[in-house]
Order: sequence, then structure tokens, then C-alpha cells
Amino acid sequence: MKPARSAFIAAPLVVWLAVAATAVAMAAVPDDPYLHSRGSWQQDFDDQWALENLRVYTDAAGTAGADSAGGSVGGRRATVVAVIDTGLDYTHEDFAASHLWRNSREEKNGYDDDRNGYVDDLIGWNFVDGNNNPWDASGHGTHIAGIIAACTNNGLGIAGVDGDALIMPLKVANFVGQARSSAVAAAIYYAVDHGARVINLSLGSELVTDLEREAAEHAQANGVLIVVSAGNKGLPTETTGYASLPGVLVVGASGLDGERAGFSNFGTRLELLAPGVDVLSLRARDTDFIALTNPPDYDGGAAFVGDGDAYYRASGTSFSAALVSGLASRLLADRPRLSVDEVRRILVQSAVDVGVAGVDQLSGYGRADYVRALAAAPDAFIRARLSGVDLALENEQIWLAVRGDADARSFAGAELSVRAAEGSVTVPEEDPKKKKKKKDEPEGPSPYDWQPFGAGIRGPVEDGALGRVDLDTLTAMTGGASAWELRLVVRDASGGERESRLTMALPVPETPQTEAAE
Repeated sequence: MKPARSAFIAAPLVVWLAVAATAVAMAAVPDDPYLHSRGSWQQDFDDQWALENLRVYTDAAGTAGADSAGGSVGGRRATVVAVIDTGLDYTHEDFAASHLWRNSREEKNGYDDDRNGYVDDLIGWNFVDGNNNPWDASGHGTHIAGIIAACTNNGLGIAGVDGDALIMPLKVANFVGQARSSAVAAAIYYAVDHGARVINLSLGSELVTDLEREAAEHAQANGVLIVVSAGNKGLPTETTGYASLPGVLVVGASGLDGERAGFSNFGTRLELLAPGVDVLSLRARDTDFIALTNPPDYDGGAAFVGDGDAYYRASGTSFSAALVSGLASRLLADRPRLSVDEVRRILVQSAVDVGVAGVDQLSGYGRADYVRALAAAPDAFIRARLSGVDLALENEQIWLAVRGDADARSFAGAELSVRAAEGSVTVPEEDPKKKKKKKDEPEGPSPYDWQPFGAGIRGPVEDGALGRVDLDTLTAMTGGASAWELRLVVRDASGGERESRLTMALPVPETPQTEAAE
């Protein structure tokens, strides 16, 4: 029988097309107007603050050149990014037809030339209506695609994260954003089998079907990265659907202060944060997708930006995921010898730590940063992740077993320690009338001092047991505390280290309810 996990409360802590060499010489900071302006909707921050926050267009990013491990930007190739969403307004003035993926094995003739089961699928597929026109009548998919690959350095509108990416629009969601699981699974298979290197999946789902899990496994087996939005309910990612798919990169939202946005889901599946508040992108023709949910504090059209209402600002982890999809696409283009697994590792390991020190359930490894990612070695990693605590009853004793990851490219050691959570124990003041201890008598540790948890970690651990102790011992060593903070520190041979923290607490007993007298 598996030990119960709910007894403790875990607190929130290819088809590749060559690009001309001139694309590499693109200015470090493109000339797109919204990249250089602020206040377009009377706000006091930059219009495209998200790109600045991620350091996509800085001198360091723009001039990055040779890289001994990942290749050189001189061999840049466009990355195919599949956007599984509500479709795409491919006629938008700031999204050129040259940014669309093209199925080179298909012609517009009413026949299934490549015998893939889709007739005339020239640029993607509409899995909602069963045709070759993935037109966006909602706007969400266009907003995602624009973040990733809007026309860049064209003197118009916004800049995309990767202005050379090729978008494969796969429409699975209807006008109000509802999608069938069979359509999502089919779209993942289509993307993988037609050369996408990155898949953006910014859709919400409460349940995940076996079809979708098998599709995600197919992507993982074929070296395709699926980037998933964490969700916008402020809940643990473990309770949401697509964040639980195998091999996906789960992205939450950060706010203007760089910390996790309050609406962003959290949990052990969360790995990265990226800007998710007032993210500016393209507006699909005749759409206003925020209004579709009838929010009480939104006036129709309030998110439109620009004289012609061709642009749109929105908040949510959907757009955080799109930014990370763009970063992954750009890294694959800038360093073409990188594998998708290496790109994922680089993005996670190079993140800027925010919030609680180290890896935590609120911010994962931290906020994505393109300059740091460009400079990162693809094989370097230190994994330190506390993922949960199991509870078991053995020989009339309650035992706590901490789970997680402790590993590094050149693993040099790891320690798991514990202390009483802040405010959970009152340390009594010393009574002056009591006999003082002798000078050579050692002082005992304070409940708020870090103390070893269990017998120690002897070697690398991947999603396994890191330490184990019985409840009586734990409460005794922490002054009778009923809430604790755990800390995992992992070191590599080069002297680098990473830590992860997690708070846990005994459940509060329910107070018996008494019936009121009539």
C-alpha cells in the first residue's frame, strides 16, 4: 500500500527551412514601435515590457555568436512552432505569410497528396470543423502566435520573441475556447509528425485522457518540446490537466515586479515563470476573447491597443507559456546543434531565482532569462527539488518520508535539513535563577536552527526518497513544532550549488460542531 500523501499540507512555497544569413545580422534591438514605447493604454511601464524582462533584445543577446557546444548563430535555421489553440488570423498586417509553416508535400488540389489523412493541409489543420482552414474566430491563438513570431524589425507594431519562427496553426478550440481531448491529441500527433520542434499548449483542462497522454509521450519520444501554461486559478498544478502530461515544460506567470503573479497556479510540476501580466500581441480580426468570459470588471474593447485596434493586451499563464515557447524556438535557431532536451535543461537551469531562495513550488526554478540561457552550457545541471512528503504508520509510529530530486552533472553531495517553521514554537527566555551551564557544556540547537533530516543522502536521487524520520523524533528536535521548513542543498564538483525549500504542517483537527438550540 502506498503511504498517504494528503496527511501533510504542502504550503505554497522537422521540417526546418533555411533562413538567409542576413537574419542573423538583425539589429540587437529591432525597430518595431511598441518595443520602444510606453503608455499606449495609459500604463506607466513599457508596452512590450515582457521582452525587456526576458532580455530578448539586448546587446548581449543580439551579439551572441559562436558556442562550442550548441553551435553558432551563423548556421541559423527557422524553428517550426505548432500553436495548438483557437487558430490564427494569418492575414494580420504584422504577421507575414512567410511566417507560416508550409506543408511541402501537399498541393491545393482536393487530394490528400501526402496521404496523411488531411486533404489540402497546406499550413496546418482545423480539428474543430475538419477542414484545412485554421482561422481564428476567438483571438486567443492569434495572440499566442504573435508573441512567438510576429513580424520583427519591420517598423510596424510589435516584435516577436523569435521573428524567424514558422508557426503551424492547429485549431482545436471553438469560439469560446472549448476543445475535445481527441482533437488535442490528434493535433499533437500532427505537429510531431510534420516537423514541429516546439508545441505551445496554452489551454485549460481539468482532466487528461489516455489519448492525450499517449500523444505527449509520442512528442517526448520524438524530441519535441511541449510548453504548457500552468493555469490561472491560483491552485496547485497537480489539480490541473495538461500540466500533468509526461515530459511537458510547465510555465507560470510573473508580474511586473518579477515575482509570481497571484493568479498563477503553482506546485511541484511548475518549472519556470515568465511575464504574464498585460502582455501585448496581435488582435485577430473582429475578436475580443477577454469579453467571451463576461468578466464583471471588463468593458468590451478595453484591451484593444493602437489606432486601428490591431493589437491586444491580456494577462494569463497562456501568454507566459508563449513567451517561453518563443525562447525555446529562438535558442534552437541560434544554437542549431542543441537537442530539445538540452534546450529545456538550459531554460530551466539558467532561470533567475525569485521568491523563496532556491527551487520552490511558487516559482519553480525561477524566471526565464534569454541572455543567461544563451550563455549556459547544455550539459550542465544541478537538480534540487522537494516534491512532497509521504506519511506512513509503522509499528505504531508515524514516519515522514520526503520525496524529490537531488542530482548534478558532477554530483558532489546533498543534504536535507529541517527546522521549525517561523512562529510555530515559542522559545522560552532563560531563567536567571536556574543554575548556569558550565562553560564547556555545549548548547543545544534552537528549534529554528537547521538540523539534519534523516540519515543523509548518499548519492543522486531522481524522483525518490531523500530522507525519512519518525514524527516523535521530528517534534522533539524542533521544540514541539507542528509546522516545519525543509531545505535541500545539492552541490556539484565545480563548487556550484542549488537549493530547494518546502514547508509542511500537521493538519489542523476539525472542531466538532454542536447543534444550536432551537
